[in-house]
Amino acid sequence: MLNKILCIFLLGVLGLTSAAAQTGTAAPKVKGKIIAARVQGHVIAISKGTGETRVLHDGDRVTDQTRIVTSPGANIILVFSNGATINIAADTTLDIEQFEQDPFGGDLKVSDMKREPGTSLTRLNLAKGELVGKVVHLNVDKGSEFTVQTPVGAAGIRGTTFRIIFRPAGHGKARFAVMTSDGVVVFKGLTSEAVAVPAGTEVEATFDYTFPTSDDQGNSPQAGPVTLETTDLSVTEASEIQVASQQIIEALVNLVISPSGTPGTPGAPGTPPPDNNSGTNNNPAQENDAPPPPTNSLPSTTPGAGL
Repeated sequence: MLNKILCIFLLGVLGLTSAAAQTGTAAPKVKGKIIAARVQGHVIAISKGTGETRVLHDGDRVTDQTRIVTSPGANIILVFSNGATINIAADTTLDIEQFEQDPFGGDLKVSDMKREPGTSLTRLNLAKGELVGKVVHLNVDKGSEFTVQTPVGAAGIRGTTFRIIFRPAGHGKARFAVMTSDGVVVFKGLTSEAVAVPAGTEVEATFDYTFPTSDDQGNSPQAGPVTLETTDLSVTEASEIQVASQQIIEALVNLVISPSGTPGTPGAPGTPPPDNNSGTNNNPAQENDAPPPPTNSLPSTTPGAGL
């Protein structure tokens, strides 16, 4: 009887160990690495947790729960360690809500990446402005997500080059557009059904919308009735996406992201940028070279509420 009990006990232990081994192969996700690969003009990062504000420079690290605000005439290219890159245009407010991914070992040369290493969760919120993104193949079948929320819905990205615009159009109206130059974007929110935006097409709408101000106390007005129009990409739109994509390609030359988040070049470790957790940039040389903040030119940093 004792031997039988011991045998059952050992089988139970082995079974639990085997199950743990099977379910424990994937380590918990960690905060992904985000690098400001190129900054032109006056761009600030605002911590959503502390409210601290700092001016961004080339090579600075950024974390999720950060609001990026570009002044008129400015832009910034952010590189994510899952192989995604976004080129944020002037006069834009973008919240990086979440960026988590599986731990990765070894340096990542982003320009060589065709597929993300592991899986990741990326959630951005475009409150106002526009961006062009280049996203490598995501492991959607294993749970990866890359979403750009706007006040009127969310665009799901699987691995593509795309452009999203949400801007005032004057007279109490807003212009919204999603364009895809390769791959497919799926947009949800403007209609009862999800709208696919395949390569070479654009979905656009102009509708009644009042952009929130600081007096709204977080209460964002909802969009009025929306009519979507799907067309082929115009020559002008395709050219603008191509220009932004080329800027991304140039910014990625020799850029390497290490597991510690430090950018560098192949064969030569980069100089660690300032710690962005301090809320300020501590590099005097960079501060002296930075353009002065424009007077009363920063856009409102109050994001619209997603549907």
